[in-house]
Amino acid sequence: MSVVINSNYAATVAANNLAASNQFLQRSLNRLSNGSRIVNPADDAGGLAVSMKLSAAARRQGAAATNIGNANSYLQTQDGVLKVVGKVIERIGELKTLYLDPTKNSTDLANYDAEFGQLQAELTSLGAEKFNGISLFSATDLTVATTEDGAGTVTATGMVLLGTPAFPASSDPFNDLSNWTVGGGSPSVSAGVLALPPFSDVTTNATYAGPLEINLQVDFSGFLNDIRITFGGTNVVSKFNTGVHSIKIALDGVGNANSYLDGETTAFQTTSGVPTGAQAINLFGGGGMGGVTVQSFSVASTNATGNLAEVTSASGLGSLAQSSITSAINDIATDRAQNGASQSRLNFASEVLGMTKANLEAANSRITDVDVAAESTQLARYNILVQAGTAMLSQANQSAQAALRLIS
Repeated sequence: MSVVINSNYAATVAANNLAASNQFLQRSLNRLSNGSRIVNPADDAGGLAVSMKLSAAARRQGAAATNIGNANSYLQTQDGVLKVVGKVIERIGELKTLYLDPTKNSTDLANYDAEFGQLQAELTSLGAEKFNGISLFSATDLTVATTEDGAGTVTATGMVLLGTPAFPASSDPFNDLSNWTVGGGSPSVSAGVLALPPFSDVTTNATYAGPLEINLQVDFSGFLNDIRITFGGTNVVSKFNTGVHSIKIALDGVGNANSYLDGETTAFQTTSGVPTGAQAINLFGGGGMGGVTVQSFSVASTNATGNLAEVTSASGLGSLAQSSITSAINDIATDRAQNGASQSRLNFASEVLGMTKANLEAANSRITDVDVAAESTQLARYNILVQAGTAMLSQANQSAQAALRLIS
């Protein structure tokens, strides 16, 4: 082999090997100090893309678990209030029983009513409780995402604690007209039957707000007679017929009324644009041949929601039915059972989220985390190679000294 000065092939090869070994050594040092197998995208471009998606999914799983925990706190707070409401209702039941004691005088009864009034106020206050500004008792359902993509949800049904009280059902046997304000014409009462001459009207002295149901038993004794019932001035039924018939008018409270004849399930008349606020009910005797008599009349609320409303709306223990207290306790028991069922499902959903998050993190770890044992072995190898390469490069650089000895 020729002895040359301008080129040192051995030194060039040694330098390249040293540079490569040093590069691998630096990569091992970076991996071990960083704890990650992918320090630069070039280390594993495909793995980095998968890792980013897995890492993002795991973070979303953690956020979903946090939301479930908050929902559980909401439900636990709600159940705590329901527990107190149950105790208040139990005390009201006790007061009602004591109120029925025939040995109690009027002062004693007034004292019981005083406590009852305070307990009613407390029930109203409990019904307005909130969690982080969100009402604990409303008709709005609480829907919580149980998967990181939001596809899976758990819905806790909304609870209306106080509810809407029903007004007392009212029926009139028409013994007289003292419960009515008489308009035009000359209605008359005989043996509990109201006779309506043509074009007369009888207006109730009470006002009602829908939803409600009006029922009448009417005798059309002549041809082309009619009875018209208006609610707040809007005609909700006008019936022409002969003989005795029952009429039911169902108002939904949002502007619609359906009228049914003789127990039929298909409405013979439908009216829209009915007032929704508290309004009076008018009975009109229409024109024609013969008379119209109303044998019975009744009106009842159909919008009562929650038996607790009957407790909070009672004017005193004397007007409060024991059955309303029992029903209210049953409602609270049902609400607590429903609350517990929602908590149970959320707990299982949280458990699944925890396991899924752990598995996602494990999958991501297999892609990105460095195997310290294997990488430390590589570090030792490249460290030795760098040291050896440095020594060999030094030797290769000294090989050119042979040419100087030849020419000296």
